[in-house]
Amino acid sequence: MTTQIALRTSLLAACVGAAVLVPAVIAQAATTTIATEHVPTRVAAWEGTVMWSHLDPATNRYALMKSVGAGAPVAVAVPQRSGTPFDVDLGTSRDGATFAVYTRGGDVYRLNVATGTEAKVRTLSSPDHAERSPTIQRGRIAFIRRNGRVDELRIGSASGAPKGSRVLVRRTTIGSAELGDRHVAYVASKPYEAGGETQLRIRSLYTKADKQVYRARSGGANIASITRPSYVAAPGAFVFARTNMGSGGGNRLVRYTLRSSRLAYDQGSPFFISTAWAGAQLGAVTTSVVAGSESGDSTSPGACTEVGRNYCTVELTGPLTFGLRP
Repeated sequence: MTTQIALRTSLLAACVGAAVLVPAVIAQAATTTIATEHVPTRVAAWEGTVMWSHLDPATNRYALMKSVGAGAPVAVAVPQRSGTPFDVDLGTSRDGATFAVYTRGGDVYRLNVATGTEAKVRTLSSPDHAERSPTIQRGRIAFIRRNGRVDELRIGSASGAPKGSRVLVRRTTIGSAELGDRHVAYVASKPYEAGGETQLRIRSLYTKADKQVYRARSGGANIASITRPSYVAAPGAFVFARTNMGSGGGNRLVRYTLRSSRLAYDQGSPFFISTAWAGAQLGAVTTSVVAGSESGDSTSPGACTEVGRNYCTVELTGPLTFGLRP
């Protein structure tokens, strides 16, 4: 345990030191800060709408926040969430309206972003198991449910006949998932030599073909991770971040285009813990913590500040070209 703490401390010191020496291209990036939080959060986005969580000091519970078109943050009028930030995702209903999905008390809820109407999705919420990390697209909702010793990635309809859900994938550990129009992307983890391996996999909702499209391996002095992917309707792609806490290189925002099966890269950060695609003009929305993915599940204020800098900001990158090397 002492060795692990020493390793994490040294990795953090190296990354904070490297942040002072970042290349000019990073330092000159035209980012826009839309919120500064005092505890870690997660972000979601769809076509200019961004959502995240704010810890209300009066209630010690999380409020759901929204920004449209990089505008000022406003609180969403839904019940606050206790314990951890909202596991929110943004997508569309069957008719194309923007909807949010998240869990509260282990059950799935969906929110019409325009009207503010929230409803529990009873057909997808089990009385015996807790659901987490839901995602919505074209009225379908996928989510992760722990069942015994495995995680199940399941899918069902947000409306219509009460058909419940069906299993898409069973794996030991599924970290997150994101629905597209015809595919679902998910992040799976497994042991690898002295560290671990995190994979981004794409599964067709129609042919059931399932393939690995990206992997990040940890080991030695490096802790690698992949953030939850975000769907891009045009050109049909998923965007995510690859983080390396320790090596100082290879921190990238990554776009995987479905039609061409090609990967493209833009500048990332070792401190990212959550990313989402907000649109061509706004770019990616990101949020970070001091130790990057290493403390990504932390809700401690200490995960936000180091050497006078607050890492728990909700930021927009602006337009990205995805023209860098891996």
